[in-house]
Amino acid sequence: MGRSSTARYATSAQRAAQRTFALVTAEPTNLYLHGEDFGDDLPAGPIALPRLRDLLLAASTSLSTRDAVWRELIGRARADRSTWVVVAIGMAMPGLRRCLRELKLVFSGDPTDLESEIAKGFLEALYAIDVAEWALCARLVRAAHKTGTRLVYAEAAFEGARWEEFDSRAPVPPWGHPDFLLLGAIDAGVISEEEAKLIATTRLEQVPVGLVAAVLGELTNTVVQRRHRAEARLATALAEGKVTALQPVPSLALLACPPPPSGYGTRVSAGVL
Repeated sequence: MGRSSTARYATSAQRAAQRTFALVTAEPTNLYLHGEDFGDDLPAGPIALPRLRDLLLAASTSLSTRDAVWRELIGRARADRSTWVVVAIGMAMPGLRRCLRELKLVFSGDPTDLESEIAKGFLEALYAIDVAEWALCARLVRAAHKTGTRLVYAEAAFEGARWEEFDSRAPVPPWGHPDFLLLGAIDAGVISEEEAKLIATTRLEQVPVGLVAAVLGELTNTVVQRRHRAEARLATALAEGKVTALQPVPSLALLACPPPPSGYGTRVSAGVL
């Protein structure tokens, strides 16, 4: 039947998870969440989980509603350790697919290994995350991305170790990963640690600047200008070759700040649950 038949029946961690999610949530099913339990952003009554996922991706759904839904999903997954774990993966699938697309660009190994590692990182975070935090789905997806990134680096190091000739060559990818470039910029004195946290939180985690400003008790425009000045210095230093990526040290990506004020109605971009 040729090579195409193998691809047709090939499976992977994400395909298997999405297929299982579709099966367990297909009608007839008793897997619903009720919209009225999570505020006014969602329609009242039972909501099928695939539709709920679409609603959470909508820009009109507030961060507080998304987090309320994810607290319920995390709680059920931890208690059930079976069906609701699959549901949690399925609900986060748009973000996990985005992780895979980004990391596959610089990964030289088997893509199914990368998918498995991303899923592993998500599940580890699912059982460890503090549900009192905010932007829960973004944090889970970020944890999955970091686990996948470690595999990319391990594979790149293995590939690099197989070079037998001493010769100049391009850096082993992903040498320009944003997290590690920010660490390099701190080490070079181009930006401060707080500026790096601000860039990582609002650019990489896609947390709205208005929400960060509210948590810090500052005007949104003040925070935007601070980020703009830091990014301008960083761009200049990168262009001049003054910044090189460093290996990760203590956690940088998430801004260490308390949960947002109760009832804060900030909207987030449609790409983050």
